[in-house]
Amino acid sequence: MVNVVCLGPADRRLLVARLLEHDNSHRRMRSALEEAAAERTTHRLDALRSIERRFRIDLASVCHRFERRDDPGTHPIERMIMNYIARPRGAEPDTSDLWVLLDRVAEIREFTEGRLVGEPGS
Repeated sequence: MVNVVCLGPADRRLLVARLLEHDNSHRRMRSALEEAAAERTTHRLDALRSIERRFRIDLASVCHRFERRDDPGTHPIERMIMNYIARPRGAEPDTSDLWVLLDRVAEIREFTEGRLVGEPGS
């Protein structure tokens, strides 16, 4: 079984806005949304945050990095990692869902924390 988080275009825009406009602060963005009386968006932001906590992942960073993975200044290793952990699901980038492959995120996390996948005791 593969664990996937599916993010629609609106989710991705919301998360990238949190990263860029609110310094990736859930609390700051939530306050701004409450001031704007954007109740549905506030609930969606909370739901996304609960997914992040449950799976120990920064979805805002993933969305932002995925968006710019093909930029000329993006390091080739970052591009490879983003293509490994996430997949667009649709023909048009702006209207596609983004699948974040959580098992692959866990593999990358284990590698960066010094434990290779498949190592005894990992």
